[in-house]
Amino acid sequence: MKYTIFGLLFIVIGFICSCADDKGNYNYQDINKLSITGIETGNAYRKISHVDTLRIYPEVKSLTGAEGEYTYEWKFIPQNADKDKGADTLDFVVATTKDLELPITLKADSYTCFYRVEDKATKVSWYQKFYLQVSSLTSEGWMVLCEQDGQSRMDMIVNVDANTDIISRDIWSESDLVTGKPVKLMSNFSGAGGNIYLFTCENGTYRLDQTDMHAGEDNNIKWNFGDQPNHMHVQASGVSLYDYYQYNGKYEFIDYLYWIVIDENGDVYCNNVSVNGGLFEFPINEINGMKFKAAPFVANACRYRRGGGSYTLGGTSTMLYDEAGRFIEVKAKSGGIPSVMKFSGDEILFPAEQEGKEMVLMQSTVNDGLTYVVLKDRAGDYYYYGIVLGTEGVNTQRYYGKLSGTDVDQATLFACHPLYGTLFYATKDRIYEFDMKNPSTPVKEICHFPGETIKVLKFNPFSAFRQYKVWEDMRSEHLVVGTTIDGADEKGCGIMRTYEFEPQWDKAPILKKEHKGLGKIVDIAYKEIR
Repeated sequence: MKYTIFGLLFIVIGFICSCADDKGNYNYQDINKLSITGIETGNAYRKISHVDTLRIYPEVKSLTGAEGEYTYEWKFIPQNADKDKGADTLDFVVATTKDLELPITLKADSYTCFYRVEDKATKVSWYQKFYLQVSSLTSEGWMVLCEQDGQSRMDMIVNVDANTDIISRDIWSESDLVTGKPVKLMSNFSGAGGNIYLFTCENGTYRLDQTDMHAGEDNNIKWNFGDQPNHMHVQASGVSLYDYYQYNGKYEFIDYLYWIVIDENGDVYCNNVSVNGGLFEFPINEINGMKFKAAPFVANACRYRRGGGSYTLGGTSTMLYDEAGRFIEVKAKSGGIPSVMKFSGDEILFPAEQEGKEMVLMQSTVNDGLTYVVLKDRAGDYYYYGIVLGTEGVNTQRYYGKLSGTDVDQATLFACHPLYGTLFYATKDRIYEFDMKNPSTPVKEICHFPGETIKVLKFNPFSAFRQYKVWEDMRSEHLVVGTTIDGADEKGCGIMRTYEFEPQWDKAPILKKEHKGLGKIVDIAYKEIR
């Protein structure tokens, strides 16, 4: 035993000595640490497929001062890639160069991207993560519904950046679908499967495809009905939520999601989208056993708040109006059962029943549930209303009064600014502005288009599935005006203009953009990318 201990001690001492003797035989170096700059990480790169080129010139610097040779790799992974089926493989490598000059041919989607730099000697890698949003000429943009030769035509305007646009004309030119005359466009926020975009024409209503915007029998709205009609002509559409849809780094669960539509007969249908395979069933336009006929308008308690990475959209009730002159709501918790609207608050400006008045405008906004209404009585006079749709029937009133002003008896279209409490009405070729907050202030003319006829006057709310840049977000506050040139060829007689407004009443509107050469405009709506 004694000899064994001495033997082990001798081996250990010999090993230590041999290490000391060999100290100069190894070349020890610090790991070559790197910094990568020149790649935007705060906001996603925005590009249009088959139009744009993504150019990134990163700067790679050694923090240790050591020189090295590197390999490079750029990897773009689609948002919905199935990682269990090889999503993180070489299939998603788009380049192996230091700098990137990539003509975008990717499909429209959101991409999580990685730039990898590897030291050839040490095999140590560094990564820089960033994001890319790819759209197509049909995946996002202004939809301009037009009429040409008695059929429907669709033009698209894509806002590349704050100053640059691309126009695609007659994107349905190769479609075999016979539509007849176009009627209107409808867009709704939806937390299930992306926004809902409906197109109604003489021959029916179609849910436009999210990717290529096609309308055909495969997306005829009648397939969303349990008892399928031969034709369904939707005149109004809206979506209400019981629990708000929020984004806090992840998508939150939605308790109830009701999609409500109104057809040309004034019948109201409700589809519980939250239920897998949910369909429109029997009409729900009945209160206490008595049927009512709804006006062709649907409003929702839309809300949109930014800050801290949180978005809140949608609301808990849907507002309707019937031919008897009653404000009606469908609460999300009611299971799709309508009731006459009730109001609360310190000041009740008007009753829920407005007998003898027909609806000419009902406009939802993203301003904390504020909805604007304009009604017309039998004498031809107009009245304006501001209603705040609250949670589960807690509704309050903000504006009410009789609209008076120049040429109001000739008004054909109405719209209200989502924030400033100003009402706009259009005659054939003029637009006037009225201050609902200060109704004694005289109406003023703000735009005149001699030789043109105004066809569209509206504000377009944005649901913001993704974080918009400031200039993109501001578009929800721009007045959208569509006109046609009198006597011009309908193939290029349309003009779309957008106007920005200052809060000060005495400030003139600012023309932001003008697009000429469009078709004979019928309606305009914005298609967001999901």
